[in-house]
Amino acid sequence: MGVVERWWAGARLHGRGVDLALAAHRVGGFSELQRGGLAALLELGLKPERARRWLETPAVEVPWSVLTLADPRYPRALAAVPSAPAVLEVDGDVEALQAPAVAVVGTRNSTSYGTAVARHLGQALAKAGVTVVSGLARGIDGQAHWGAALAGRTAAVVAHGLEHTAPARHKRLRQEIVARGGAIVSALPSATEPRPWQFPIRNQWVAGLVEAVVVVEAPLKSGALITATRAAELARDVVVVPGRLGDPASRGCLRLLAEGAEPLEDVDEWVAARFSTSRPQRERWLELLFEGHTVGEVARVVGRSGASLLADLSMRELSGEVVRLPGQRYGPGGRA
Repeated sequence: MGVVERWWAGARLHGRGVDLALAAHRVGGFSELQRGGLAALLELGLKPERARRWLETPAVEVPWSVLTLADPRYPRALAAVPSAPAVLEVDGDVEALQAPAVAVVGTRNSTSYGTAVARHLGQALAKAGVTVVSGLARGIDGQAHWGAALAGRTAAVVAHGLEHTAPARHKRLRQEIVARGGAIVSALPSATEPRPWQFPIRNQWVAGLVEAVVVVEAPLKSGALITATRAAELARDVVVVPGRLGDPASRGCLRLLAEGAEPLEDVDEWVAARFSTSRPQRERWLELLFEGHTVGEVARVVGRSGASLLADLSMRELSGEVVRLPGQRYGPGGRA
């Protein structure tokens, strides 16, 4: 059981387009932003009526977990995305959102080839300790979830409230995801029904949650291409299964490859190369930062000056290894 508190319930309904993390950073944190009341919202550029509706929104109780941008359990990669969702509702284990994550996406009308690749890829990633993220849709999404659920964790980001499951045929898949330690995630109020315009927005949040997006099959008009485009904008890796020449289900994949996406030539080799346990371990001070400690706290623990850590972090931000979060905190970037 969770509660979406009044201020956050208002932010979710009336704060669209507002970069809350940036606003909080400017005033010293979310607590200060909330204490600012109406004046603080007006300073963000909201019209008075919209700001009042925000502050008058009632709290909401839901039968699952609630993560706000101020919650340390909120996925760090997504928190660093401009205008990240103010609130996430999570049916399942929120810890599934803390592990390294890769999105596997593609067409609803998958071929037998795409179905086999998606399931194999989901399973291989999950075995490597990666949370497989997708959209719970039929076709490639569903197959990636099933493959991952057989071996580890998977998270579905849905384009509706958690009171619903779309498509309805995936109710059992949803149950299996939760039962096996995964999560169903929504940025929308619980009762929100599926609507076509909500799916492209959902695809953006999928891209924000992960370090890489793998497109298995996608025609030229596909939501998977929206996810891939947004991932590239966020400096996430875009990886593409080449597919078969002349197959409409792969034309979008071929376009992405022509634009410079990384080809996936062998599932097991790619997963092993990227997520091998022999990968170099992060330095201790970086691990402490990623665990939620501030720069000042880490400096005291490791015996370095705050200035030297900040200089190091600036270089790592430029390379995409780390991302800056509110409150002097940092998280791993798409290339960490």
